[in-house]
Order: sequence, then structure tokens, then C-alpha cells
Amino acid sequence: MSPKIVIRKLSTEFSRDVFKDGAKKVILPGKILLQSVCCWPDNESAFMSIVGWCLFWNLFIVEIFHTFYVFKNFRDIGDAVSAGATVTTTMEGLVRLHIMLSKREVLNGILVKLWKQFWSVEVIEPIKCKKAQRKAQLSIVLTSIVLVSSVISNTQISGAPYVRNRGLVLKSVFPFDWEETYIYELVYIWQYYSDWFVLFMINAFDFFFIALVTICSVQFVIMQEVFRSILAVDSRRQRVLIFGARGAKMTDKEMLFECLQQHKLLIGICNELEESFNIVILFQFFVSTSAICAASLVLNVDYSQFFKMLMYAAAHLSQWFYYCFAGDVISYESGHLSLAIYECNWHLQYDRDFRKALLLMIQRSQRPQYLTAAGVVQLDFASFLRIMRLSFSFYTLLNNLLMKNMDG
Repeated sequence: MSPKIVIRKLSTEFSRDVFKDGAKKVILPGKILLQSVCCWPDNESAFMSIVGWCLFWNLFIVEIFHTFYVFKNFRDIGDAVSAGATVTTTMEGLVRLHIMLSKREVLNGILVKLWKQFWSVEVIEPIKCKKAQRKAQLSIVLTSIVLVSSVISNTQISGAPYVRNRGLVLKSVFPFDWEETYIYELVYIWQYYSDWFVLFMINAFDFFFIALVTICSVQFVIMQEVFRSILAVDSRRQRVLIFGARGAKMTDKEMLFECLQQHKLLIGICNELEESFNIVILFQFFVSTSAICAASLVLNVDYSQFFKMLMYAAAHLSQWFYYCFAGDVISYESGHLSLAIYECNWHLQYDRDFRKALLLMIQRSQRPQYLTAAGVVQLDFASFLRIMRLSFSFYTLLNNLLMKNMDG
């Protein structure tokens, strides 16, 4: 029988320690956003867990009524695709929320390792340290752009139906007359807040996921520099920064063993990230493909929805870009670790056991760490181009079918 996983508290002390590291602190915006939607994987009370699942089932009910509208009006291409856009967006929020609630123990364990066992970025030399910090901060910039643009777009989308024609935020089919006085207002308020919850849930998850992957890629950069210097004079400084007083007395063989353990830790975390998030990545792949295709189709049929569909397509394209960006970086950095090990002046070390350990380490690090969409596609820039070609192919096919139906 496996022991019960103990969830650690990740509040003030976690934030304070992580903020001191120029790379690790990129997790903090995701922490704030996830706390705002009751999904931060913390040692929370049973009450907060119940709140999280109540929010999930609330979205599930919203999605059911919303999906019925698409099926009922599927003959009206423009209206059906427009409503389908928010159906898929709500489903994105549902999938992300379910992952954060169901994988809470695993994610908490990853965060504790990040907090307690990841090496500080200050271990490497100042110029490379600043470069690694800028690379980590770029992930926040990319996700922040999508957050700001989605807030601006959703402000118009969620407010316009009430102001213009007493419509609904999410076009739905209900088993009652929702247009009656007071009932309409209640339904509108319910959908309004659910819509904004979905927006912040999606962005909070993306901030969290992209930050985690970026921090892992920075750890591979740190390991590269530590390995390059393991037989050099600068290694003594690195050992003291990482291990404190124990590092000052550490031998080269002991340092190599610590590097082996750290690499094993990183591989384990990458595998946990892949196992926890591959379904979300797969769903994002299909949603982004269909979103770009659908938006292009609606723009060709209904020009009145130009702004809405343009923002919708741009948001999904941006989302898939920073997913691919994060995945490409971690694959690149993990794949270059073997080269860094080879450059450690191993020929100056005559200890046979040391050389054997280095050889095994090189063989292990020649297998880059990948994040995939449930094994369907890898997250890299090639996948970003693939989704562009796939979206255009689907758009061409659907547009030709639509034109034939209109001519007929």
C-alpha cells in the first residue's frame, strides 16, 4: 500500500524564498491568479476543495446549455461557429480546472521540489545569470500579453448582449423561458461571472504551466554551467552557493554524484509534467486548430463578427505559440547538457570511476526531455508551423463545402 502524499503549505515562506531567485519568481503571477480562482495546489482546507469542485460542476452545467444551442442552430453556419467558439473556450476552462483539482498532490510535490531542491540561478556567472533571468521573464511577458488582450476582448463580449438587445453572454437553450423579467437578469449574472471565471482560469493555468516549464529549462542551463566547471577553480564557488559549508569540503566525485541526483530529479519532474499536462496540451492543439479555422470561416461569411473572431483566432494562435516556445526551450536546453558534460576537461581527471560516471551521464543526457500532446505531437516550433498548415487545410475544405452548399 503506497503511503499517503502529504501536501505542503505554499504561502508566505514559499513566496518569500522564491522571490529571491530571479528565475524561480516567475511562478508567482501564476500563484496569485490560481489563488484567485481557488486552484492553487496548497495545503488548503476541505472547504476550499469543495469550492473548487463546485466551480467545476457550475461550469459543466453552463457548458451543457451552451452546447445545446450549437446543436439546435447548426444550420446557421455563422451563428453556430460563433457560439461554438465560446463552447470550446468554456471547455478549455473545464479541462484546466479539472487538472488543477485532480492533480493537486502531484503539482504540490513539484512546487516543493522547485522551492527546496532547485539550484539558484546565481550559481552561474553574472552575464549568463542575467540572460537566464531574461529568458524566464519572457515567459511572463508572453502570457501577460494574452491576458491583457483577452480581458479587453471579453469586456466587450460579456457586456454587449445586455446593453444592445437583452441577449445572453453565452447563447444557450434552457428548459424554461429565460427572457422573463428577473429570470433573464439572474441567468445573465450567472453567465457573466462564469464567463469571467473561465477567462481567469485559462490564463492562470497558462501562467502556471509556462512558468514551471521555463524554470525547469533554466535548471538545465544551470546544470550545463556546473558541469562545465566541475573540474575548474570556479566549481568551489558554485558548490558553496549550492550546498553551503558542506560544499566547501566537497570532492569532485561527490559533486558529480550531486549532479547525477539533480539530473535525476529534473528528469522525474519533466516526466510528471508530461503525465499531468499532456491531455491539456492535446486539447489545446485541437482547440487552437479548430479555432483558427472557424474564425477564418466566420470572417468570410459574417463580417459583423470581425473583431470578435479576429481576437479569438489571435488568442488561440498566441496560446499555442507560447506552449510551443516553452516546450522547444526545455528540449533544446536538456539536449545540450551532454555537450556541456563533454566540455568539462574530463581528460585532466584520471579517476576511472569518475570517467565512467561521466560517460553514463552523457548517455543519459543525450535523450532530450520533451513535452507532448498525449504523444500525438511534440511541443516545439515545428508543431506551431504544423498547426498553421493544418488550420489552413481545414479552412480550405470547409470553405469549399460551404460555397457548394450556397450555390446549390
